Amino acid sequence: MLAVAMSGLPVQAAPGDALPRAAQDSTHPVVMQQAGDLVARAPVGAQKPFTPLAPRVAVGGGGGPQREVFGFALASSLSDTSIGYPSWKFSLLSTVAFFGLHANDNGTIASDSGLTVWNSSQLTGLLSTAHQYGTKVVVTIILQDFGPGTPHMCSGLANRATTVSQVVAQVKAKGVDGVNIDYEGLAGTCSNGQQARAMMTDFAKRMRAALPAGSYLSVDTYASSATDPIGFFDVGGLNAYVDSFFVMAYDLEYSNYRHAPPGCSKFCLGPTAPLTGYYYNDTDTAGQYAHAVSPGKVILGVPYYGRKSCVSQGTPNQYPTGSVTADMYLDASGESGASSVKAGSFAWHRDANDPAGQERWDTWFNTSMNCTRELYWDDIVSLGDKYALVNKDNLRGVGIWTLNYAGGVPEVWALLDTYFECSTQITAGSSQSTSEFSLSLSSGSCSTSYFELQQYDATLKQGKFQLTNAKASGGAATAKVQGFLGHTYDISARAHSTGGAPGPWATLQVSVTSTGTYSHPWKALYTVDAYGGLYVDGSPPLAVSAYWPGWKIARAGHSLPSVPDSGAVLDGYGGLHSYGAPMTLKTTAYWAGQDIARDFAFLPDGSGGYVLDGYGGLHPFSINGKTMPAGATTGVYWSGWDIARRVVIFSDGTGGYVLDGWGGIHPFGVNGKPRPAAVSAGYWPHWDIIHDLALIPGSHSGYQLDAAARP
Repeated sequence: MLAVAMSGLPVQAAPGDALPRAAQDSTHPVVMQQAGDLVARAPVGAQKPFTPLAPRVAVGGGGGPQREVFGFALASSLSDTSIGYPSWKFSLLSTVAFFGLHANDNGTIASDSGLTVWNSSQLTGLLSTAHQYGTKVVVTIILQDFGPGTPHMCSGLANRATTVSQVVAQVKAKGVDGVNIDYEGLAGTCSNGQQARAMMTDFAKRMRAALPAGSYLSVDTYASSATDPIGFFDVGGLNAYVDSFFVMAYDLEYSNYRHAPPGCSKFCLGPTAPLTGYYYNDTDTAGQYAHAVSPGKVILGVPYYGRKSCVSQGTPNQYPTGSVTADMYLDASGESGASSVKAGSFAWHRDANDPAGQERWDTWFNTSMNCTRELYWDDIVSLGDKYALVNKDNLRGVGIWTLNYAGGVPEVWALLDTYFECSTQITAGSSQSTSEFSLSLSSGSCSTSYFELQQYDATLKQGKFQLTNAKASGGAATAKVQGFLGHTYDISARAHSTGGAPGPWATLQVSVTSTGTYSHPWKALYTVDAYGGLYVDGSPPLAVSAYWPGWKIARAGHSLPSVPDSGAVLDGYGGLHSYGAPMTLKTTAYWAGQDIARDFAFLPDGSGGYVLDGYGGLHPFSINGKTMPAGATTGVYWSGWDIARRVVIFSDGTGGYVLDGWGGIHPFGVNGKPRPAAVSAGYWPHWDIIHDLALIPGSHSGYQLDAAARP
């Protein structure tokens, strides 16, 4: 187990102490102030100097998180291989804040350990690695003062012009991407007669004006500040100058203990960042900030740490009987396996006061301290609930205090992947020799529910068509895709995580060779619905040129002979509308407002065909400017009686049949050919029961289909 000192996490208040809280600024945290003090004093030893890098602004790559993932990086363990930047997955990070540089009372940058690391090769390594992945690096300028009258904050703000000048000079010298302001104080009137609140806003205004164009400026604010009209942070005023608000929605147990729940008379243990259920909680905080500014400027800060203490018994919300210390995620997740835990004493729970947030609390007996220990912390379950809130409220993103507290622990990075990236890899050969081919899909560490698929026909320039979702198992799936021979397709896929967030689209281009083979007995098979929609049946998707949602007017659909990627749909008024490869259809009959067209058939050479009306009339049409077919030689016509149902044309082009609803099959000739001989078939006089007719390929024989779908 890593020592807490490595993380910079401080020892907290003495047992039973309630940290002072002004009527305003009631949710100011202490963890960042105390961590900042440790960063300033950390023994960093001699350092290799910073090496300037070639100018390279972080502009992002093709992947990366779908929302901002903003993480603080403690200078005291910046390059530690276990918990520092070498252990982080920068592909899942949008912004890393170097924490940090302290401001003196006179506005200058303090010469402390933070500055030593800032001027060292550790920063060179961080910048080089982050920018390689398109991750921004910003510098945090720190000043925190909660003492009576906040004299240090007042002095620092009074000298804000000096701070702005020196910080901007550092931004330019190091080539970082912006500034994060971590000024934490209390509202009040300073000795210069100015309000700390107003000077804080002006500080942000001056910083924005002085930074290079395109620099990123963020400010860390309290959970309650969005609804605090007299607090240290004027959220509405700051909104004009900052790109984002990092909301420090943690250390809330120090603000919540006096409210019910838990309703303690003095400080007691509780969730550091409750989702709901408590007086101060993340759900209310997110909503308040989204209303005060906009969701797109709100970063919800979450804790990668928890708090523990000796207590009198292992029940929730206990009063500490010893020092309250903080556990970084690495330590909290490993407490159950510590050698000091009495065998059989460790138990974990979920907070009953916040069932939606599922914050975890653990109890065990520590043999070396001879006491029962109680720890409240956020594991991947409760962190996941907070990430889900960020997505649900459409916030700018999530903020992590701090990245060093979890280092390279796989589950925390997998959780970020699940909620904020979930990128997809598609694997398939770029050239396929069969009309049906398989894709392998993978989402890496993201916990994935299914993959969404789209197909674009680059040959026809049609799509993107939605394909059947592929169910994931272990972050992977296989999908079957249909294509026409000689066509090229752009196949796109994106993972949908179990956290409910879709990842980015990934695209792979695949071509099906023109000399390949068809994988099915058919080259193209589709179903047309009554509204004109075209549904694939083991065939590639194709676009329709007409669709009538809510109006059941489509009457028939057929593929063009020997051209499987093209066809037409007939509407009830006699209009013909192409699908797939476009074609121009010229008809000789149209009955506007009269639903009387029943079917059509293509001539085998694809030059045209005939539309059948309900009375048995056959009306020629042509395709793409070809010669209009001659009138058909028919022998039947039922004037005024809507009884004709289907028409088919022989593959030799000599003629065809008209089917009536009683089962009668009536031959006709085309292009001057005589009518074929009559055929015998089932016949049900006075019973409109026969719906379709199909020919056996290459013959003049076939099958009728009745209403019970019996051939």
